[in-house]
Amino acid sequence: MVSRKVTILALLFSLIVIGILGFGSGRIRQAYAADPPLDHACRDCHGDSEEEITLPSGETLSLQVPLEALNNSPHSANNVDTPVICLDCHRPRMQYQYPHQPQSVESRQDFRLAVTDRCQSCHYPHNPLHSGEQIREQANSELPVCVDCHGSHQIDYSDDILNSMPAACIECHTGRTVEWAADFIAPRAGWGEAAEGYVGSDRCGGCHEEKYFSWRETLHAKMIQNPATNPEANVGDFNRIDPDRTFELDEVLYTIGSRWKQRYLTQDENGDFYILPAQWNVEDAEWIAYKPDTWQDQDNEWRQSCGSCHVTGLDTQNWGFAEFGVGCESCHGPGAEHVSDPENTKPFSEVDDQVCGSCHSRGTSPDGFDFPATYRPGDNLSDHFTFTTAEDDVWPDGSAKKHRQQYMDWQLGSSMEMSVDTNCITCHSVHDSGSGQTQLKAPLNELCLKCHTDKKAIIEHVPFHDKASAKHKFVCADCHMPKMVTHASTYDIRNHSFTQPKPQASLDHGGLDIMLNACNTCHTDLGEDPQWAIETIAYANSLATPGSETIFGPGPTPTSPPPPTPLPSVGQAPEEVILVETGRWLRYTVFILLSVIVAAGLYWGVTSWLVPSKKGGA
Repeated sequence: MVSRKVTILALLFSLIVIGILGFGSGRIRQAYAADPPLDHACRDCHGDSEEEITLPSGETLSLQVPLEALNNSPHSANNVDTPVICLDCHRPRMQYQYPHQPQSVESRQDFRLAVTDRCQSCHYPHNPLHSGEQIREQANSELPVCVDCHGSHQIDYSDDILNSMPAACIECHTGRTVEWAADFIAPRAGWGEAAEGYVGSDRCGGCHEEKYFSWRETLHAKMIQNPATNPEANVGDFNRIDPDRTFELDEVLYTIGSRWKQRYLTQDENGDFYILPAQWNVEDAEWIAYKPDTWQDQDNEWRQSCGSCHVTGLDTQNWGFAEFGVGCESCHGPGAEHVSDPENTKPFSEVDDQVCGSCHSRGTSPDGFDFPATYRPGDNLSDHFTFTTAEDDVWPDGSAKKHRQQYMDWQLGSSMEMSVDTNCITCHSVHDSGSGQTQLKAPLNELCLKCHTDKKAIIEHVPFHDKASAKHKFVCADCHMPKMVTHASTYDIRNHSFTQPKPQASLDHGGLDIMLNACNTCHTDLGEDPQWAIETIAYANSLATPGSETIFGPGPTPTSPPPPTPLPSVGQAPEEVILVETGRWLRYTVFILLSVIVAAGLYWGVTSWLVPSKKGGA
């Protein structure tokens, strides 16, 4: 009888132990129609919790988790492809597993920073729009961290971030409106579906913020602008009555260019883009007609005739593109793979004049386009494009008559081009607007003299020009890069061959009308013909110091520019994380075994105490 009572007591005790160890506080659990989420225990407690914890700073943290928002987040255990459970983010696990250990942070700021460290164990660290030194100096409070902009449990998918981000912006920028924030972070939208792999320059700006914002001020970035949202984009005088201009500003959808000339885009009811029939010449401040009779012909549809060099990521199958203007991926190639895996997949970043040449050249692609439609940075340009040799486009020596042929000039074999130390970006800035015209890194002559230091005394380098120097400010490019190329008005931009077109070439090819030269772009008075220039140069050379190079000969090969300073690391390498599921059934099994062992021990102990042992035989 006693033995049976003891057994019953032991079983009751076992059930109590199982209840305490296996089922915790005894909360009513949420019912799930299907298999419960991996983190259902956390959800059962925190989904409707009204509790708070008080930190040493006196601040409080709510323990409630908005389950609906969490379920719609990419950070959810319900995510079929990549489920994320609570303990993937709330670490270390020992602190957050039940029963919870006290929080080790002192304040809400400490907690935000700790959460950010966990975010960066999976996500590439970035802080767009807030990482520049100037912004740091102007900031009146701590810079935002991951949870300030993206939230904690209510994180959006990447395609939806722009919808929720403006509200997060004005939590800090209290003097601004949601509309201001939405406009500020709005991407530079393109049109339709872009070519495969293009993501747009805004994605680059998330990590490469300094370059991104300085690039936005360049001629490349401002190639195509919307005058409705940016009235300063228009440089033409629409108040001037001119018979060549047959349209008004309100008919302009986008502007094209702004430095030498500006053309104007419109769109028809079919969605096709066309250039309106007049352009504004900036230097001459005048309107001139542009294809007035044929501008609406299908052959002149803008994307198909010249759009590739004015947009980024053009798809010649559907004529969609990633963004207006010359963006990051125009020079660095499609960025989707780099965005997905920035540590292991890098964009094209070599110095290659062919990248510039893909737009600054005139010719035909194998598929019949006026641009190299299939070229990508890193390719051999000649595999995708054949340069023009038409008489209307080039002089007899092969140099450019028309704009957009600078790379063709560069390929003509000057000592500059053959040097491994000089290239397009030796002189031109690409990520900022530079300090000289046409994005030069320095004004002429300062730029030339950085390498050609022996020509600093320019009056000695240019004999017989002492009187002219009093009237005209000479620059090196007047002779070495003469203006003999037409962009907006006749001969308004410079030759880029660096071969200093000689007067003898004009005589050899039949005169100035057929072949212009460096001397006669300035010397146009009566008697100043190519023969006069040849004789003048011969006389100057006869006075030169014996043994020296001729006065008008090429200078020394420029010295190598200093190597670029290595860029600092954008962020730390992601922490390697090993996720281990502890297994609730394993825990339950252990609890039951322990309970059985405890019950057995109690049974035998109580039995030994209540039933005395018998000595001797019956």
